[in-house]
Amino acid sequence: MLVNTYYLIREAYFCPKIVVLKPLSFILAITVLFGCSSNNSNTLEKTFSGDLTLSPAENALLGFDRMVEIENDTAKKAQLINQIKAAGLSNSKNSLAIFVDNNQLESAKTFLDSYSDELILERNHEFLWKAEKDYSVLYLKDNKKSIEIGELVLSASQTDSSTTIQFAPHAKKVLSGYAMKYLNRPILVEINGQIITTVKSFGKLENGVLKIKH
Repeated sequence: MLVNTYYLIREAYFCPKIVVLKPLSFILAITVLFGCSSNNSNTLEKTFSGDLTLSPAENALLGFDRMVEIENDTAKKAQLINQIKAAGLSNSKNSLAIFVDNNQLESAKTFLDSYSDELILERNHEFLWKAEKDYSVLYLKDNKKSIEIGELVLSASQTDSSTTIQFAPHAKKVLSGYAMKYLNRPILVEINGQIITTVKSFGKLENGVLKIKH
């Protein structure tokens, strides 16, 4: 319809003897032409101006295991193991993250603050928390492997129960390539420094939209 309207207008200007449009019809044709163009532009309008960072999750347990292993004193080693358990930092449901019950969260954070130098093995690593309803998840992030792709995000909206991210059409190739590079690890998705979710694949984006339930 848009193409036909365009050619109709063009013929009205350049071939007035062949096509004659009444004034009202001409105005309606102009309205349709620019109305359709405006709608197409709004569909791809960028309203997001923040940061969206992707990072592969590292092994959060590795630092704790190493700290115990290098302790030569048997009594101190046993005490350290008990401290880690008491802080809720030994509950792993997978090989990368640590799940801490909310009633142990303060103890866990205190332990991390006290032993951060021993637990962080690389200077570009850092611990990140993601709060859930009944527990919090501790992830280890490698900032050197992170990428910031805020320029590929057209819009992002958040409610108490979900987050919806609209990516630019060419973003899927970047997202899929990054996920494939770190195939065996969940990818941490952060918006303005806050973990929103973790994903293993971006292959199920529908029209460039990623919908996340909290």
